[in-house]
Amino acid sequence: MIYIDANVMYSYLFETPMSESAEAILEHPSKVTSKTTVNESIYVSFRKLARGEGITNIHDLKRFVKEEKGKVLLRKSYFLVMELIELAGVELIDEEDNFEVIARTSEKYSLLPNDATIVATCIKHRITEIATFDKDFENVSFLKIVRG
Repeated sequence: MIYIDANVMYSYLFETPMSESAEAILEHPSKVTSKTTVNESIYVSFRKLARGEGITNIHDLKRFVKEEKGKVLLRKSYFLVMELIELAGVELIDEEDNFEVIARTSEKYSLLPNDATIVATCIKHRITEIATFDKDFENVSFLKIVRG
C-alpha cells in the first residue's frame, strides 16, 4: 500500500515536470490517501485555476471565492480531485485524529501539522511507502519515498 501525497495528484492534473512520474505512481495497484491530502489537493488546484484568472495571493483568492467565477473554479477543483481519486482507485483512509499523537509525530520528525497528520496516519495504518515529490518526508525513517 502506498500513500499518495497532494503534489502527485497536482502533477497528474496539471502539467509539471513531474507529470509523467505522477502517471506512473497512480498506476500502482494499492493506493491510499486521506482527507488532509484531499483538502491540500483541492486547495492547490484552486490556486492554479485562480492564477489563470490573475489571482496571485491569498487575500485576492479569499475575495475571488466569493465571486461567481471563483465559486465555479472552486467547484471544478473539488470535481477534478475527487474524480481523479475515484478513477485512479485511490482509497480514502481514516486519519489519525489524536492531536497528541500528531503533535509528537510533528516534533519527532520536524514536520508541519498537515505533514505530521499524514505521517501519523501512515503509522496508524502501517503504511511504509509514500509517493511525493517534495522533501518534507525525508527525515521519516520508516517511510520509503516513491517518486515515480
